[in-house]
Amino acid sequence: MSAVLRSPNRLAAGALGVVALAGGIVVSLLDRPLLGLVFYGAPGVALVLGSMRGVSAARAVNVGVGTAWAVLGYVGLFLAGTPLDVFEITALDEVALFAGATIVLAIGLGARRDKAPRR
Repeated sequence: MSAVLRSPNRLAAGALGVVALAGGIVVSLLDRPLLGLVFYGAPGVALVLGSMRGVSAARAVNVGVGTAWAVLGYVGLFLAGTPLDVFEITALDEVALFAGATIVLAIGLGARRDKAPRR
C-alpha cells in the first residue's frame, strides 16, 4: 500500500478509479441508461487495476482514460439534446468528464516517478 502512496500516478489512478466506480454505481441506480455505467464504471475499474499493477501501468491507464473522457466530453457537447445522445449526457456529466480528464491527463503526462531522480 505504501508503494501506491509514493507515486502520484498510482495514487490518482486508485482514488479517481474508486470515485468513478462509485459514480457508475450511482448512475446505474438512477433512472439513467445503463450506458452511463460504461463511461463511469468501466474506466473506474481500469484505473483501480492500473494503480495496483505498477507505475507504468497506472501512467498508461491515466493517459488512456483521460483521453477517452476528454473525447467523450467533446462529443457530448455536440450530441447533447439530440436523438443521437444515447448516453443522455447532462451538463453535470460534462463537468465530471472534463474534470476527471484534466486530472488524470495532467498526472499521467506530467508526474513521472518511476525512475530515481538524478543528483
